[in-house]
Amino acid sequence: MMGRTTLALALATGLLAAPALAADDWKPPRTAWGHPDLQGLWTNTTLTPFERPVEMGDKAFLTEEEVARAETARQNMIQSRAEQPAQKAEAGQNVGAYNQHWLELGTKIVGSRRTSLVVDPPTGRVPVRPAAQQVRADNLVKMFDSYEYMSVWDRCITRGVPGHLFPAGYNNNYRIAQTPEYVAIYSEMINDVRFIPVDGRERIPEDLHLWNGDSRGHWEGNTLVVETKNFSDKGWIATSGSQGRIKGIPVSTELVTVERFTRVDEHTVDWTVTIDDPVNYTDTWTVNIPLYFDPDNEMFEYACHEGNWAVYNTLSGARHLEETGEDSSP
Repeated sequence: MMGRTTLALALATGLLAAPALAADDWKPPRTAWGHPDLQGLWTNTTLTPFERPVEMGDKAFLTEEEVARAETARQNMIQSRAEQPAQKAEAGQNVGAYNQHWLELGTKIVGSRRTSLVVDPPTGRVPVRPAAQQVRADNLVKMFDSYEYMSVWDRCITRGVPGHLFPAGYNNNYRIAQTPEYVAIYSEMINDVRFIPVDGRERIPEDLHLWNGDSRGHWEGNTLVVETKNFSDKGWIATSGSQGRIKGIPVSTELVTVERFTRVDEHTVDWTVTIDDPVNYTDTWTVNIPLYFDPDNEMFEYACHEGNWAVYNTLSGARHLEETGEDSSP
């Protein structure tokens, strides 16, 4: 496993950067002011799991045959769900959640054929501290007790940094826009817009902590490097079930993330993030996810705002079940 110092050196020298795999003669487009152009509508929907499944052991890459089988199985599953007839629900019956129409399940393994989006440590598993796992477990058990235990995503506050760029079951679309002073990333999920200064301005005071931290970017050749710190300790590192056991792991004020955005070809931005939070993890860990250009896609309003009726109705429904003696646990 790479330690914090070793990993920092690796990132600085590009040892972890997938852009090295890009064609040597391809040159990314430039903005009118000379910065590499990352602008456009992108998606990161993928079939590749966030962490490597335990049963895969040390297997870091799939074969082409395994990729074909996995992708075919996913397509068949989606088709089967889509063809299921609607079922009438009796009064008082649980109507379930979204059907296949509303989901955007990934159908493709990432081009590297990796068995996980977590690329370091080599196990493909996040080195979570037991204490952080316990906080997560407590939050999930108590999530219907109070809004304080619910996901900040469910509360329509934010998916966080770097969580807003982790794939979910739907709304995995991002629009990137640039000016000489900023790079802006508009996430479809929750209508989050993240502004990253790239003009060398000073950071905010160290004692000021924000939901999404304080980001500062700079260009290293064709790569946008973004360091984010000054996080609040109220958020979660991941809010989607697509991140499995990492959903609900807390964020501490010591969290620092380093992201690298590199346009490796006309249709791909390679995104890598290294997460350093000694309060919640025993070491740093790194995720690598490609963003694919999707100009024919559309982004619709995600009508979600803090204080909406969903949280109120969820909690009041749980109180009603308790009053009637029914089980209100998640």
